Amino acid sequence: MTAYLVLASPGAQIPDERSVVIADRFAPWALIAPVIWLLFNRLWIEAFAAFLVMVVAAYLAGSAGQPALGIGLDMALSLITALEGRNWRAAALQRRGWRLVDVIETDDAEVAFEIHAAQAAADQGSAMPASVKPALPSWKPARQAGRETGSIGLVPVERN
Repeated sequence: MTAYLVLASPGAQIPDERSVVIADRFAPWALIAPVIWLLFNRLWIEAFAAFLVMVVAAYLAGSAGQPALGIGLDMALSLITALEGRNWRAAALQRRGWRLVDVIETDDAEVAFEIHAAQAAADQGSAMPASVKPALPSWKPARQAGRETGSIGLVPVERN
């Protein structure tokens, strides 16, 4: 399961169709092309800083005669961007006035928004809009001879 961050647009009521749902997970495209991924996600300052680090890494690998250091620096930049890029995107949206309103764990971004919308409607005590139909996950632990089995992350767990 993936954790999804739900951010509401500035001044919008919760839930809003303009809300942004960001998966808090590894970004493979950021590993391959960090500067392009940052620019695509409108992280201008981070993209500029990443570009400068890439220029320094290229200088170290070529002119300075330190190829291992330059390649290591470039690989570190790509890995950090892939691991933290989505959090940088959420932080940038919050700096622009967006509010983090919910964190949902599920397998799909659409389901995460639907769960958020259902919870927000229940909290407000009002009927849910007809356009939002929550599809809550129907995961139930398996039962074996009076025991419930499931998992916590990747660790299997048995409960009596």
